[in-house]
Amino acid sequence: MSGLLEQQATRRSFVIAGSVAAVLILASVLAAPFASAPVAAVPPFLPIFATAVVILEGLTAYLLATLFFATRSPFPALLAAAYAFVAVMAGIQLLIFPGVFSATGLLGAGPQSAVWLWALWHGGYPFLVLLGLISITPRYATGREEGWQLAAQLLMFAAPITAVLLAYLATAGGGLLPPLIDGVSYTTLSQSPVATVIITTNLLALFWCVAVTRLRQLLSLWLAVALLASLADASLTLMGGARFSLGWYLARVLSLISSSVVLAVLIWEISVLYRQVAAANVQLADRVRRDGLTGAFNRVHLDEQGAIDFKLAKRSRNMLSVLMIDADHFKAYNDSMGHLMGDRCLIALVEAINGVLRRPSDYLVRYGGEEFAVVLPKTDPQGAIHMAHAVRAAVADRKLERKDGFSPFVTISVGVATSTPNQDIPDLQALIHQADQALYRAKAAGRDTLKVYGAPSDSKPAIIKIADRN
Repeated sequence: MSGLLEQQATRRSFVIAGSVAAVLILASVLAAPFASAPVAAVPPFLPIFATAVVILEGLTAYLLATLFFATRSPFPALLAAAYAFVAVMAGIQLLIFPGVFSATGLLGAGPQSAVWLWALWHGGYPFLVLLGLISITPRYATGREEGWQLAAQLLMFAAPITAVLLAYLATAGGGLLPPLIDGVSYTTLSQSPVATVIITTNLLALFWCVAVTRLRQLLSLWLAVALLASLADASLTLMGGARFSLGWYLARVLSLISSSVVLAVLIWEISVLYRQVAAANVQLADRVRRDGLTGAFNRVHLDEQGAIDFKLAKRSRNMLSVLMIDADHFKAYNDSMGHLMGDRCLIALVEAINGVLRRPSDYLVRYGGEEFAVVLPKTDPQGAIHMAHAVRAAVADRKLERKDGFSPFVTISVGVATSTPNQDIPDLQALIHQADQALYRAKAAGRDTLKVYGAPSDSKPAIIKIADRN
């Protein structure tokens, strides 16, 4: 997940985030004149809302903490602290809110406890986010990276504990803090310095997010949307003036948006990473099976896929053919042309041979040095001989010039072997050995030719059992 900190916001991301922000602003502006309008109390609403917040904020905190341990950057750690703080606060508020689990709330809650938890929640979240933004502000972060890292890690674990202590302060003995509401009215709260601090902190965090990050990164872009929703949430709650007003209900919806947008980005990033890891694994597996120079398959692939092909041929009683190919006098070619040209020659040979292989089941393996193997499932002797002639022709058509006196152009020798259903061959290596013996015959015959294992001539191949060779 480390890429999320550097993941650049795209034009599409700006459009989506801007659209969400516009909807938040428009909904808040349209609802503001009617925020204090009373709405019917829906008892299940608050427990559903608080439970959703606990889950959303808790998951966000966990993923941000994971991001911190992956990158050791203080920014995600401080964001994790902010979301963990809210998760604990929302959970405790659910327990102490009047009318949810008891008429007055659990944990010795008094009439001021729920509103104080709300105030601490909506002031603590932007404050901790603001600390995270300060940690990436060059003026305050440069040269202090280790200090910020340690402080962020400590605060990430301290934030939920602090939430519990503050909740105790708001609930113990009926509440040790001054009153913020009069009955069900929020008039005292909206006129108190507490409201000013909450709105100011939310505004400052939002301004700092935009000013410092310029919303260039995907995380900072959606964090700004979350802060905007948090500001609208606090503002509408204060304008609503009481519980179960239009502003109060809409503020809770905005609070859910604030809780979910960063989580949505983190989950999206994880899904992207899953796709990248899957693609990387495919590439890695392919590289493990490929020769680094020529791109042909290597012995690892031959051992694994060849064993499968041999078992399938035996089970389905189909023929399986192998061509063993050797570049003629390749050492002399290397000595005269140089190793760089030798490498280019091998690459050209692989391109020529692969150009002949038409079926997906056929594949070319660099067996070693200048020696190659071609595995041809479901191919009879005549088909294998035809393929061997086609391979030799393809190499000849390349006209790879050589200057060592052996021949004007690079040539190849080919050995052919085929396994039939009634043939007693234990595994693919035995078939490769047969093709290799045919290749030795081709070399002994002067090279630039092909030989078939067990055949007296190239035109009339005869497949024999291993026992017949003795």
